[in-house]
Amino acid sequence: MANQECITDNDLSRLVRDQEVERLYLDNEIRTLIAIASHARDYLDEGAILPPKDFTTCVEELTEVMESIDTKSLQYEKRALTLQRKRSRLRDKPAHHQETES
Repeated sequence: MANQECITDNDLSRLVRDQEVERLYLDNEIRTLIAIASHARDYLDEGAILPPKDFTTCVEELTEVMESIDTKSLQYEKRALTLQRKRSRLRDKPAHHQETES
């Protein structure tokens, strides 16, 4: 039991803040992805021929952003599970503490 993790409100607050930063990062990456895709679509909607270099650049940027979103979403999910477990432990801690005192 000596290795049991001690969870405080400050630890939980830090995790919540970190999770919000991750959420905002993901939101920004998705907005970037949409902006790049919209830019490429505008060329096509105008009937213009998209120069190969511009098209390749657009595809590369879309790929990079999608890879970033994939990586960050996995981190976000992992952090969400950690946060959920820690909230549960913190919520259960006072009840467990009271039981041991009785």
